[in-house]
Amino acid sequence: MSALLTCLPDPPFSAARGRGTLFRGAAGQEDRISHLPKALLSNIISRLPAKDAARTTTLSTRWRRLWASTPLVLDDADLVVFPQRGGPPRIDWAAVFAAVDRILTSHPGPFRCVHLTVCHMAPHGGALARWLRLLAAKRVEDLVFVSRPFPVHVRLPADVLRISSLRRLYLGFWHLPDLLPGLPRGPEVFPHLQEIGLCHNATRSALSAEVIEHLLQCSPVLEKLAIILNYDGPTHVSVRSRSLRCVVLWMSLARELAIVATPRLERLILWQTIPGYPCEFFLTKLKIRNAPDLRVLGYLDPSIHVLEIGNTVIQAGTRMTPANMVPSVKILAVKVRFGIRKEAKILPTFLRCFPGVETLHIMSDEADEPSGKCNLKFWQEVAPIDCLEARVKKVVFSQFRGKRMELAFLRFVLERAQILEKLVVVLANGDTATEDDETCTKLKALATAKRASQSPPTVVIVAREGDSAWCFHRASDLSASDPFDG
Repeated sequence: MSALLTCLPDPPFSAARGRGTLFRGAAGQEDRISHLPKALLSNIISRLPAKDAARTTTLSTRWRRLWASTPLVLDDADLVVFPQRGGPPRIDWAAVFAAVDRILTSHPGPFRCVHLTVCHMAPHGGALARWLRLLAAKRVEDLVFVSRPFPVHVRLPADVLRISSLRRLYLGFWHLPDLLPGLPRGPEVFPHLQEIGLCHNATRSALSAEVIEHLLQCSPVLEKLAIILNYDGPTHVSVRSRSLRCVVLWMSLARELAIVATPRLERLILWQTIPGYPCEFFLTKLKIRNAPDLRVLGYLDPSIHVLEIGNTVIQAGTRMTPANMVPSVKILAVKVRFGIRKEAKILPTFLRCFPGVETLHIMSDEADEPSGKCNLKFWQEVAPIDCLEARVKKVVFSQFRGKRMELAFLRFVLERAQILEKLVVVLANGDTATEDDETCTKLKALATAKRASQSPPTVVIVAREGDSAWCFHRASDLSASDPFDG
């Protein structure tokens, strides 16, 4: 649950900014705020926590009708009761549910944004359909609806498919409706939906690939699809959409992810690191068929990803042809265990599949049981790689531990990259590099490497705690030019 909450979008205005006294000053001081235009007063109300916004109806006759006429912004986390003398929040599940029920019923709409992540819905299954009908009738635009997962996967009524006003939808810990005959389908279901996140949901026993395909068919202007924390499926996902710009598979498992027909897809983000889950025993076949505008891809991980481009399964030494290359990719991220020879050997082949790469991110991962080493001699014998030798301007090597195999790869980059401008080395586990420590001494050894570029690239050493600079929000942010760069 805590991992899921970090992936959910924030409401437009946080409660922390909204808390406080609306009117301050000495007793009898003139109330100037109430004389502001109604549009500004409505804007003020929309930035307050829900309970404070509702209380403005008691301030004066000028405010009395404003809450009801202001598009609703509701985050049920604002309704949690805090003890008077500090301490952790005391969640009165029934009270939060009752407050949300009153607000959804009494506010005439429209609903701008409704985030429900605290309500415990299992005891109130009968209210679910009514709430969804209210959300549809009052034209909610932004809906985040997470069921507290005890029990896991409460059944979500099919009424969720009748909220045609939605622009963003995140669903978590629900048993989604099965695709039975008679369910709404077609582009009129979600004509305005631009972003959807499916978080640890299920159908019969796992998140169904058919449900995902159905949602894509129902969303003609959808730009972002995120599958988050789904461990038990979907087993096979085929992505067909004329509008999608970003697909995110985040801490989720799938036997196959096929990018079949996505003419506008710009980003394919993959992150399958699930703490305590042996992902290396669950391989994902990543098929790229038709994605002519794909510019950002990663993290490719040879320990869990089998890459297939066109009809060719990419293996170490695969002969490159136009049919098994994706020249549109400009930013590529790869996660590699250099201590596993099989994984290190396929890295050059992966790079040859993307001849247009200009920014390369390499994340070094530790191998529990190293099996063979790729030393400097191995890299010196690697055949030419077009993108590295003629396109790559920036290389970011993260989780650097000072291992000889990592240094060999960095030396290989410096000796091959002819137009490299910047090399960033991010130290693992928040290590620091001083002039005299062992890590810095090892990196200084790179100064003796033969440089392919005529002007020496800038080398930057960064200390960063774990993967803290990379999170779901950064990965899926379309406004960030490089989602892997912290």
